[in-house]
Amino acid sequence: MYYLFIIKDNFFKNHDEYLYEILYKLKNMHKENYNYGISLYYNICNLFDTQALKYYVRSKTNLKYKNNKFYLDKYNYFEIRKSCCVVNNDKYLKEILCIFYIYNKNIFICNFDTKEYFWLRDKFK
Repeated sequence: MYYLFIIKDNFFKNHDEYLYEILYKLKNMHKENYNYGISLYYNICNLFDTQALKYYVRSKTNLKYKNNKFYLDKYNYFEIRKSCCVVNNDKYLKEILCIFYIYNKNIFICNFDTKEYFWLRDKFK
């Protein structure tokens, strides 16, 4: 799974590994620390405008939409959340990232399972 986060301008420039570690810890934070985690998240990230992004995807693609997810086929989808967007598979990753590149180039992408991370703007140079 790939998680997409909008990082605030000039935040963690040239410190990708550190940013990844913070996001990983936020994702795996225990419930008793949620207030701290939410505060930290808001210092690092901006929220997605879910309505605008959903409208854009619906108007530019013919993807099936169900339960807050856009399906690329029967098993592959991406989900638009306020805090992050989630892509469940890398089969269509480039096509999905093109959509988000138009929306915002300051997106940091993490695959916490494979410890892969990169900036969206670097993917389309």
